[in-house]
Amino acid sequence: MAKMRYPPRPRPKTRAEFDARQQEVWKELTATWHGLPEAALVKPGAVGAEWSIKDVMNHLASWHEVTIRALKELAQGRRAGAGHSVEKFNALHAAADKNRSLAATRRRLNRSRRELLAFIATLPDDEVLNVNGRIGSWVKYNTYGHYTSHILDLRDFRRRQLTVTLPKPALISKSR
Repeated sequence: MAKMRYPPRPRPKTRAEFDARQQEVWKELTATWHGLPEAALVKPGAVGAEWSIKDVMNHLASWHEVTIRALKELAQGRRAGAGHSVEKFNALHAAADKNRSLAATRRRLNRSRRELLAFIATLPDDEVLNVNGRIGSWVKYNTYGHYTSHILDLRDFRRRQLTVTLPKPALISKSR
């Protein structure tokens, strides 16, 4: 069975469209975990067999942080990268973040996103919106493009967590 994909949308052509898109997709992403109990947020199986929602939050924060560094390098005309392949980067950061508390994870995610968006706001519109350019590619694939890659899995996980199986009613014998 093919993995479901988030429906494609036209790329943002203005800063206002970019801001609206990243905000809309961020709200969709955070809605997948909003209101779930802490036990569900740390339960493996949200993405793949091993990652919990907390792991996804740390994953996104790691990519926000490396994106800020990369964008600073690129804005100065230097080469930039994550330092490893995507798979190795993800594995190294997942291992490093495994024991981070849920509260610290939430703070980190929100802080890293605020810092990333603040830095993006300093970049020229044509650089941010050109998804074929180095800066625009880093921006897209580490904001709304990255969030959409996890939304469907997280929605499915949320649905599974909220599904309550009720016990079958006991048969009641009528005794007179």
